[in-house]
Amino acid sequence: MPVKPVLIAVAVSGLAFYALGRYGHDTASREPAQPIIQPAQAQAPQQSPQSLPAPAANEIAQAASPDRPATPPSPAPKVDETALRYFATQGDTRRYEAELARLRALYPEWKPSTDPASQGQAGDPELERMWRLFAEGKHGEIRAAIVQRGSADPSWRAPADLIAQLDAAEARQRLVNASNARQWEQVIRLGTETPALLTCASVDALWRVAEAFVQTGKPERARDAYAYVLTNCTNPAERAGTMQKALATLPEALVDALLAQERQNEFASIRDEIARRHIGKAADDPTQKATAAEIQRIEALANAATTPDDAILLGFYTLHHDEPAKAATWFQTALARNGGAKAAEGAVLALGATRKYQEAETLGAQWLEAGAANRKAYLDVITALLTQEPPPRLDRTVVERIARAVGQDKYAPGAGALGWYAYNAGQTAPAGTWFETALSWDRNYEPAAYGLALVRERQRDQAGLRALVSEWGSRSQRIAEVLNPRRARPAATTERPVEIRDVPRPEAAAEPIGQRPAPTVRTRRGSPVEREEMAATGRAAAPRPVGGNCGNGSSGAAALQRGWCLLNLKRPVAAAQAFEAARRSGNAEVAADAATGLTYAKIQQGLTSEAAAVAGATNLPPARRRELATLLLSERFYAQYEAKDFNGALLTLSERRRHAPETTDLMLMRGWAYYNLGRYDDAGRIFETLYKVNRSSEALSGITAIRDATRLNRY
Repeated sequence: MPVKPVLIAVAVSGLAFYALGRYGHDTASREPAQPIIQPAQAQAPQQSPQSLPAPAANEIAQAASPDRPATPPSPAPKVDETALRYFATQGDTRRYEAELARLRALYPEWKPSTDPASQGQAGDPELERMWRLFAEGKHGEIRAAIVQRGSADPSWRAPADLIAQLDAAEARQRLVNASNARQWEQVIRLGTETPALLTCASVDALWRVAEAFVQTGKPERARDAYAYVLTNCTNPAERAGTMQKALATLPEALVDALLAQERQNEFASIRDEIARRHIGKAADDPTQKATAAEIQRIEALANAATTPDDAILLGFYTLHHDEPAKAATWFQTALARNGGAKAAEGAVLALGATRKYQEAETLGAQWLEAGAANRKAYLDVITALLTQEPPPRLDRTVVERIARAVGQDKYAPGAGALGWYAYNAGQTAPAGTWFETALSWDRNYEPAAYGLALVRERQRDQAGLRALVSEWGSRSQRIAEVLNPRRARPAATTERPVEIRDVPRPEAAAEPIGQRPAPTVRTRRGSPVEREEMAATGRAAAPRPVGGNCGNGSSGAAALQRGWCLLNLKRPVAAAQAFEAARRSGNAEVAADAATGLTYAKIQQGLTSEAAAVAGATNLPPARRRELATLLLSERFYAQYEAKDFNGALLTLSERRRHAPETTDLMLMRGWAYYNLGRYDDAGRIFETLYKVNRSSEALSGITAIRDATRLNRY
């Protein structure tokens, strides 16, 4: 009777596992090495089996030869159905199907019972118990039971099927343990020695062997293991899982060969993932491009989805391939789907790339605390926003928000951008402070050094300009050219009819000390009012700068004098460094004076909280401490007033009164605080008192505003 094709397939597969697995351990003597699995032979027995060992190939050829005389039919084999019957009675469908497939492969002529659960009820109870232990994975107890029964009944022999399955189960467990321990050579050896493991009944073992081949540098053999599953196994979940593992571990060229074994579009999700992978690589590297088909595939998925991931992926791809408008649309879609920080980062970058800087700033400000990437996107876009020509019209709250973010990150390009924004607005002193701040954060930031050179030129600080050119001239041609009298001068931008708000000092929203306008509400603001800017004690010791040169002595006293001199020149960053040096000199009197100067320098930079910390941490004479407390309370008052916290501002003024009398400008602002709270009687008394004292136009403006508000001024 001819041998059935399925028997040939099983024989070839088993021999291939054994022979080719051996080649995997003997590569020095046999090259090229053969894969452990050859799925093509299992499907196509007509193929020439040259890759098999000669004896095995001869046996297969003789078995399949049509010229060989027919052998007499052999008696029907005795099939041990104990395991099959046990799994059926237990309702263990998975194990039942696996056992049924195994018995059919071993005994092609065998016909299973239509109701195996009802068969053999009078069977061997002890053997049934062994199979139950097998189902529970208690292999050691089975071995003990076999030995015990053999001792009690020497004529009894354990069924070969039970022994074979027990051996295979134990080998499978050893293989799993070796795989979990990443003992890859051991995994390959166990798979080679136990080819019965590497079948569709144990796809997990095939996956583990494939992983071992990948880890030992044999991706082609891993491909063969995956191909065996795709060629011979039918479980949809296992086939899809095989492709997922192949995609994660194999080179793309080997994956493409496996995709050819697809049945009825079952690998659509794998093809989606490959397209995403290509688009993601191209998004990170603009020199690469995804195909039009891949882009269309992911676009269709993104449009049909309710999740943001594909939209974000397409957003970054189009952003980095010169399609920022399309990228902005994708990122907005992702944001609408709760795309979170990554979508916001992309949207800010895309809006910036389309020069919609103010929209980008508004969006980026909402995500500043989401992560470092979001802060970087925001800082990059505000740098571009502030350096536009002509300067944009920005609300004061926006500029203050930008200044806080720049100060928190000590972002030199952002500080430089604020410097250029102030310079273009004609605010030279704040511009110089921002440029100095940028250089204190990054000594090699040339744009800030160039801006500072222009500021010193405009301030006619020739000594400071020459020092800067001496430091930078060899590194920057344009800085070296600043001293060239024949160069083209930068145009003064203050003549342009552009409304630009005051630029805050570094890291705060406060205006430069001594430059805050009187806060009238309904009338034109008056000229700047001098406040308690510098204490007489500190300024008396400050030398008069000669040509902008404040000296360079190294002693504590010299550093102290240099600090006061720099503070007079409105260079608070450099002044703060000099005062810090003076504080470290060891002289208690010099250190106290330096702490006072450092407090003023911090205030001039807008760092009120740091100024308060310096003043509080230093042992100062009572008079000096009152002086600084008065100045710091004034700063707090101005901050509260500008934040429209008028009640808080009035409380701060009352606290300040305990340290020093109220100045005229503060009385005027107290009146406006009353006015803004609707306390017109209190405000009127303040304005009338001031008008009687000095006939102040600001006080008269206040009186007029109250009359308008109470409808007493009728014409």
